[in-house]
Amino acid sequence: PTYDYVECSLIGIAYTDQIFSMTPQCTKILRTHKVMDWCTFTGIDGPNPAGLYTFVQTIKISKSDLPEVDFAEEINFNSFNCEGSYLDIPPLFVPPSACGEDFYITNNSPYADNNESDISGTYPIGITKVMFTVRYGCTGRVFHTIDIVVKDAAGPIPYCLAEITTALMPMDDNNDGIVDNGMVEIWAKDLDLQSSSPCGHEPLQFSFSPDVTDKFRVFTCDEIGDNILNMYVTDNKGNQSYCQVNIIIQNNNANIPNCEPSNNPEQYNVAGMIMMSTNQERLANANVSIISTTPIIDEWVGWNTQQELVTQPYLDDHGYWQEISHYEEVQTYGNHETIHFGEANVNTDIQGNYTINQAVRSDVEYMLTAAYNANYNSINFADVKALLYHLQGKKLLTTAYQYLAADLNQDGDIDYSDLSELLQFANGISDSFSSKKNWVMVDASYTFSYPEEIIEGTCPEAIYFTINGSDISGKNFIAVRLGDLTDEILIMTDDNQNIHNLGHATNGILDDDDIEILSRSIKGITSSVSIYPNPFVQSFVVMYNANIAENVILEITDISGKIIYKEQYNVTLGINNHTLTIDQPAGIYICNIKGQSLNKSIRLIKE
Repeated sequence: PTYDYVECSLIGIAYTDQIFSMTPQCTKILRTHKVMDWCTFTGIDGPNPAGLYTFVQTIKISKSDLPEVDFAEEINFNSFNCEGSYLDIPPLFVPPSACGEDFYITNNSPYADNNESDISGTYPIGITKVMFTVRYGCTGRVFHTIDIVVKDAAGPIPYCLAEITTALMPMDDNNDGIVDNGMVEIWAKDLDLQSSSPCGHEPLQFSFSPDVTDKFRVFTCDEIGDNILNMYVTDNKGNQSYCQVNIIIQNNNANIPNCEPSNNPEQYNVAGMIMMSTNQERLANANVSIISTTPIIDEWVGWNTQQELVTQPYLDDHGYWQEISHYEEVQTYGNHETIHFGEANVNTDIQGNYTINQAVRSDVEYMLTAAYNANYNSINFADVKALLYHLQGKKLLTTAYQYLAADLNQDGDIDYSDLSELLQFANGISDSFSSKKNWVMVDASYTFSYPEEIIEGTCPEAIYFTINGSDISGKNFIAVRLGDLTDEILIMTDDNQNIHNLGHATNGILDDDDIEILSRSIKGITSSVSIYPNPFVQSFVVMYNANIAENVILEITDISGKIIYKEQYNVTLGINNHTLTIDQPAGIYICNIKGQSLNKSIRLIKE
């Protein structure tokens, strides 16, 4: 403080402070100054003693940092209960001041759970204006207003006819007394079955698209048949829902001439048959498939329903705007394109014939294929004999289909490995071939230059064709059963199923040299053993695939070699299953299988 100096004055000066923190950015100090003149001071007596002068000074220390408020100006929510909605809104976040202090934030929302930075609460349908106040310094304020918009989104409940059938009315366009065309008008409201609004937002409007003015459709000969449309229901708040209806347009009593859908190009039939290669027997229940080799583009005019990507903004947990996308059905009217591959499937009838109706268009290339998976077993030891004689050079195979059937492993060569597979199959040791194929379907119209050509890479398993405005027939396949080389039958007796005794079973048809070769071939078929499950809990199965009937010793030991189980049993030709239960602690065990054709050890794990 300053003061005037008077002669003979003896001045003393002092002050005291009272400090108040108003906000993190504001400090208030009440400083009391005292000036005493000892020459005139008579002592403290009363509120204003002589010689003592006091003055209270107010000091405000304020930060000048302006808060940076970044928050949405409008937040939209939907309510589906006709009343309102609880809104979980992220709190307003304002970055701290330069000195690190937080700003003090309040709001004036009557529906918020609290009146600070979080305005979450239950808001009614409509618009609620909410103002945030951000205090800074000692008296500074920043305001931010936001509109909370709660939309009544409880759409109407659509209820419409699932299907209606109506006939075209005859039209005489040129008034010559002859029917030229047909037409029928259908209104969307006529398809309604008492749709309603749960919130009472009537009246309702009915249309064939989101456009509420699209109230009716005119159907002509172009729409003969099924027409799948959406019937939209719109309430007086603009909320929409829809249901689907099939409108079937017919040309009945009107007998309108040339009344065909113009959008559908004319299609034609494909026919043929499938015949076996060995005995020309027709093959029933074979599957025939057709597909175009290039995409087909259909151009048409009308209503089309598509999925459209719709993007909506939303606030994340930090108050920042993000986007979320979803697909909605949208109907559009105009010129459209549909891209597809013309395809169809049928099965042959009991006579081996097939017809694919209304599946082929002109000037489009198609691919025709066939398949057969039924258990048609025509293989016997006559086929074994035929393959053996071919390999010996005694009697060569003569047709391309025989060469294809003899190449069982489909490696492009006919050799003793194919004979070995055929022996396994004929003996019942296996039920399939290593090629994983049983049948091959070949284009019957293809002519082979020489029999071996079919296994050298030229095996036409598909038929390619293009037609020009008429039905087509004669698209035939030859069904080749792998392993089926002849239509002869050579049967083994039940007492002589072992191929080593083939000479007795065939009544002398094969000589001793043949039997020796077959015996050597069958020796190439080794026995095998497997165990499942492994690891096991209590029981497991030993599956023994034997190439001969024999006695087998099965032995279980622990890892120290101690025998805990031993059994001898007989196995027959083919697959033998033996179930064992081991009442031992969990751990590792060894299963030893010993027989004439196999000696193998398998590690077991008991859990």
